[in-house]
Amino acid sequence: MRFAHFEFDPDTDRLGEGPLSEVYRAVDTKLGRTVALKILRQHAEIDPQADRRFHREAKHTSKLEHPHIATIFEYDRFEGTSYIAMEYLEGRTLEKIIKEQRLGYEECLRVALQLCTALEVVHKGGLIHRDLKPANILLKDDGNLKLLDFGIARAADEASITQHGMLVGTVLYMSPEQVRGDDLDPRSDIFSLGSVMYHVMTGQLPYPGDSFPEVCMAILDGPPRKRPSKVRAGFPPPLEEFLMRCLRGAPEDRYVDASEALNDLRRVEGELTGTGKRRQAALSGRLLLSPFSCGGSDPSSCSVMAGGLRKDLAAALARNKSLEIDFDRKKKQVYDFVVDATLSVENGRGTLEIVTTMNRDGREVIHKDNCSVQEDDEWALQEDLVRAGLRALRARLNQASQMPPIRSSRKADDARRLVTRAREVLHRGRSKHVISATSLLRQASELDRFSSMAYAVLGEAMVRKYLLWDGDPTFLEEARENADKALTLDSNCAVAHTALGFANHLSGHLDDAQREYRLAMQCDQEEWFAHRLLGAIYEREGNFKSATGLFQKAIGLKPTHISTYDHLYNVLVRLDRYEEALDTADSGIAAGRKHLKRVPDDIDGRLHTAMLYARLGRSDEARTEVSAALEIAPRDGFACFHSACVYAIIDEAEELEKAVDLLKSARDRGYYMRGELTRNTDLDVLRSLPGFDKLQAV
Repeated sequence: MRFAHFEFDPDTDRLGEGPLSEVYRAVDTKLGRTVALKILRQHAEIDPQADRRFHREAKHTSKLEHPHIATIFEYDRFEGTSYIAMEYLEGRTLEKIIKEQRLGYEECLRVALQLCTALEVVHKGGLIHRDLKPANILLKDDGNLKLLDFGIARAADEASITQHGMLVGTVLYMSPEQVRGDDLDPRSDIFSLGSVMYHVMTGQLPYPGDSFPEVCMAILDGPPRKRPSKVRAGFPPPLEEFLMRCLRGAPEDRYVDASEALNDLRRVEGELTGTGKRRQAALSGRLLLSPFSCGGSDPSSCSVMAGGLRKDLAAALARNKSLEIDFDRKKKQVYDFVVDATLSVENGRGTLEIVTTMNRDGREVIHKDNCSVQEDDEWALQEDLVRAGLRALRARLNQASQMPPIRSSRKADDARRLVTRAREVLHRGRSKHVISATSLLRQASELDRFSSMAYAVLGEAMVRKYLLWDGDPTFLEEARENADKALTLDSNCAVAHTALGFANHLSGHLDDAQREYRLAMQCDQEEWFAHRLLGAIYEREGNFKSATGLFQKAIGLKPTHISTYDHLYNVLVRLDRYEEALDTADSGIAAGRKHLKRVPDDIDGRLHTAMLYARLGRSDEARTEVSAALEIAPRDGFACFHSACVYAIIDEAEELEKAVDLLKSARDRGYYMRGELTRNTDLDVLRSLPGFDKLQAV
């Protein structure tokens, strides 16, 4: 069918419909792009108010440019019928998602932050959405949220009683003043925001009812009858207080607008995920940081940024108390390090060329590094260049005292074999394996004290010690020190970047973690663990599409690491790719069974094989693997925790009690699981059981 300059099939391309309009996936024949084409129904054309509302939707939305707001491309009329061409989005609405599953707290928080960010743009634009509801909020396959349907007043029959006597539509999320028909301001949207997120986070409506008057009276009566923590066990208190403030009856008691709500929600995020800052590696000596030069086709354009970069870089280096920094060369002063740099900025790409001159026993050793960053925002560009420059400098400064001599090739070969063996043992999971791997790595570094891989894998081992020994942060510091030493010896050591990323990952610095994982993959495309860990971050952020590719790559590189199959299964389910998910689980089980015949004490592989059995409903086989794991490692915290996860997936009364007991055992034996208790959705079924809340409190 052709409508104006759009083509679509009215049967197969229908995306949705409402009282006033129909929406189709269509091809814009002028530009050759796919759009969502919203066409006003013919019977609505005779209603001047309906046409004005349709026009207002296009006008209001077209003024709002933001990644979390659907883009309007065109508004026009064709043969007397109004239409809107907008961004075509692949994904599912929150309405559909919460009917099928309950989201984990971390994903709920991410959704709330994105929704608040979009609503902030609406309010700053002088608009009120007036129709926030799960059906108007779409989650794309990459985890990004899109807010839809702006400024359109719904027809009177949209909020009505449908089958089963359940009230659906706008009224379920209305503010009290909207129910009363009063004038509205942004605080009405804040109430609706609270109502929507209450529903998303708990799976229940804040103001349920079997009729229109019953719902309206419930909204007018005051706060929800049940606080979120009474509906869903283990509800984070800071998040609950945020929702309850949004849902206060009097507008003056709520957040004044989305900006204020967003600021407080970021505070909540900090309370739930905040961790300590990374300590800079110690450096010593006297350093001259010369004025930065400007290069490129327009040197004058970067002079201000060059000065700012120099100051920021000096401030970052100055955190090392034993490093003295001069900005001007002093007479008769001998410098351990002299740093010269040239900055060029063109078309949003900043390049910083750093020349580091080191004075070692009267000899000058010169190194050059190029740091390049693409970023449209000038402040973000400067910040990223500072980070990149700091990393390059720290590597060079540490390198000053570590110039490797000629090594014995036989010892180096023996060291490499020990490192390969150590990393394989490390990934079996239990405490015993970490201790054995660490011993092998110490032997390797004694054979070859300039083995970058020995220090890199030792860094990864320290991160695992953090998990297995009560979350002691000193292990993360040791991990970073070893990884930094590896990079000093070999700046292209992929495993060292993975270890740094792993340490940042577990301490909550996810942006830094992602950067390190990408560097690892740039250094070595076959560094499978970087693919696996970056995929886990994307999965955590709801970017299931990108996570899928990374997990598939990791499996291809390391088919014996069974936990990757489990992660891939979960993201495929979230993408509604159920057949592929089932095939992945079957492949993981087959790989696990084959691997366990060769390495029966691989606890990580055994328990993730058990998880895949449990996800497929093969509970007896899952129980068998758990029993085998606990027989091999009955007192190991890692084994206890992951066995509890298997029992939670099985979700039978006897297994659920065992799961809580195993979690207590894991805690008592040092397994650091605070983050998992909050984020791991497999454990949701345990939250209402006696004793689980005490685990979270520790």
